[in-house]
Amino acid sequence: MKPKILLLDDEESLIKWLSYALQERNYIVFATTEPKTALQKIKEEKFDIIISDIRMPQMDGFQFLRKVREIYPTLPVIFITAYGSMESVIIALRDKASDYILKPFGIDEIILRIKANLPGEKKEATYIIGESRVMQQVLSLVDKIAVTDTTVLILGESGTGKEVIAREIHNRSKRSRFNFVSISCAAVPETLLESELFGYKKGAFTGATSDKDGLFMVAHRGSFFLDEIGDTPLNIQMKVLRLLEEKEIVSLGSTKPIKVDVRLIAATNKNLYAEVKAGRFREDLYYRLNVIPIVLPPLRQRKEDISFLAEYFLKSICETENLGERRLLKSTINALKGYDWPGNVRELKHVVERAAILTESYYIRPAHLGLSVEKGKKLSEFEEAEIKRILKECGGNVNKAAKRLGLSRATLYRKLKVWERRGEL
Repeated sequence: MKPKILLLDDEESLIKWLSYALQERNYIVFATTEPKTALQKIKEEKFDIIISDIRMPQMDGFQFLRKVREIYPTLPVIFITAYGSMESVIIALRDKASDYILKPFGIDEIILRIKANLPGEKKEATYIIGESRVMQQVLSLVDKIAVTDTTVLILGESGTGKEVIAREIHNRSKRSRFNFVSISCAAVPETLLESELFGYKKGAFTGATSDKDGLFMVAHRGSFFLDEIGDTPLNIQMKVLRLLEEKEIVSLGSTKPIKVDVRLIAATNKNLYAEVKAGRFREDLYYRLNVIPIVLPPLRQRKEDISFLAEYFLKSICETENLGERRLLKSTINALKGYDWPGNVRELKHVVERAAILTESYYIRPAHLGLSVEKGKKLSEFEEAEIKRILKECGGNVNKAAKRLGLSRATLYRKLKVWERRGEL
């Protein structure tokens, strides 16, 4: 039987595109721009999943979700939003949303989220493409550990796909029918991180007008992906250690421990052992996390996979944007293989998508990639110049610049901090 999806968004062009794309993939879709119409529809018919915008004029997504929960307490609800603020994401998860996705997104990305949240659906990975020996070893390890309940530490440079691997571990595990919650420690201010992870009691601090569950409670019985764990302050590291050892947390403003059943999947692009030696990371937490490490190789060490990934990304963007058919010339593939990819798979994806959108040619040629490097200059110098140029055009707005550059906000902040320390900002 075809899964039935209710789609709610005040942007008519988006729901038309998404409705068509989902119907093409054998989903039954009811789409509307009116929250009241959506609520009436779910009273009349049974749906398998709801996909809803957060920012809507008549009724915001949080109000809509609370009304849905009054009718169907466990119906999966995925939020989509163009705003990408961690505050919105945290509120959504606390209000028992099943998942979230940030605009702009590709159809493959939202299909992955749908499959991850539909009971009985086959779980699929999107960007886990790898014919190289090193990636086959990674995928073999994922197969072995997914069925266990042990803590996992994913190591790798920015853009290598750490969250994709974490989601795949969750999807293949016995916890797959419960929440997969993720947060980047580098993306949330230190002053907020503790309360967001562990929750707080009313009166714990100014503005704490009621009790709030933390994200670890939202992930109860599911999996929690703690990205950039190397950036967590020492006091939070101590509380994460307690979670791992005692299976309990203590909210801010409380002394009473709360039992939590969560599988922790952590990730970092830092050398945690070096951080331990420098006194910035707890040694006991390091050994507690490092039970089964998964090391994701940078793209420059798995160049056999570049052609497969590039073809996949090209096909995906052409389908999503109705660009028609496009082909990569052999010389274009060679140009892709000749580049070092400091941004790894994420950078490759954006380069291929940009080339497909900007050229009207059937064949994508090397010149369309924008990867040419002037003699005598390092790629890092070009990257630095490009980031500074985009940041200037965005008026110093890091969020806007990160989106235009295809980088995460955390990655861009790290680069800016490095240049600041060098006195270049």
